[in-house]
Amino acid sequence: MKKNLIKTGCLAIGLCLGAFQAQALDGAVVIANSSVAADSLSADALKDILTGKTKYWDGGQAVIITILPDKTDAALQQACGMDTSAFKTFWQRLAFSGRGQEPKKAADAAELVQIVATTKGAIAIVPADAALTGVKKLEIK
Repeated sequence: MKKNLIKTGCLAIGLCLGAFQAQALDGAVVIANSSVAADSLSADALKDILTGKTKYWDGGQAVIITILPDKTDAALQQACGMDTSAFKTFWQRLAFSGRGQEPKKAADAAELVQIVATTKGAIAIVPADAALTGVKKLEIK
């Protein structure tokens, strides 16, 4: 009886964690330039990209982060643990110390998609309802 209770508890925890990961970027999607070889990323890999730990894609192409300030704040918080303000401060410090380059910024979703479409190695989080022309959508696992 005790073993069944433990198994049931573990299954419930696993299902809850799986549901949380599936909704991690609810209302937003991750896009990349078509030159990026990856079709999917783990949640940890996305966090490493957004926090500057991963600076290059497989194959050596530089990662270029592009953001849409305030429009994807919740998704950014879920992906890397920082809201837009903390993310901006984090990258300003990296840039000032010479350890990174600040993400490119866009005024709206259409401009963000255009920047990603025309910048090799670019990645961004965009609202789920954005028109995704000329970019690829990355699945987050």
